[in-house]
Amino acid sequence: MKKNTSNLNFLLLLLVASMVTFFGCKDDDDDLSRADFVGTYDVAEICNNMSFSYTLSIAEVNDSDDEVTITNLWDWEEVMTATVSGSTLTIASQEADEVTFAGSGTLSDNTLVITYTAVDDTDSESCVATATRQ
Repeated sequence: MKKNTSNLNFLLLLLVASMVTFFGCKDDDDDLSRADFVGTYDVAEICNNMSFSYTLSIAEVNDSDDEVTITNLWDWEEVMTATVSGSTLTIASQEADEVTFAGSGTLSDNTLVITYTAVDDTDSESCVATATRQ
């Protein structure tokens, strides 16, 4: 009987240790801050099945805790704003030089993938920009 109790106690201890390990882990991407997004990126982009290469930059907005500016998205020398939360970047719908942009992105290591649309009066483009920090 003592042997069975020891085995049961060992299994319970193993179960508790496993639960602590599993629930104690958190996603490393949740530790990201907007400072992790700041920098210059080389972009390989696909818009409506056409490929483009260019450079964009991301900078912090001084009077905000979560906003950044993105310069040259879509190889368009305009400046857009976005918000950062964890590993996610969100571009709320906004107009830059008569083109409306909206989208979101995810940062993992030094690669930021942004999926967005660019819409003007006559055309709409769906784009995926894979940006690698320089």
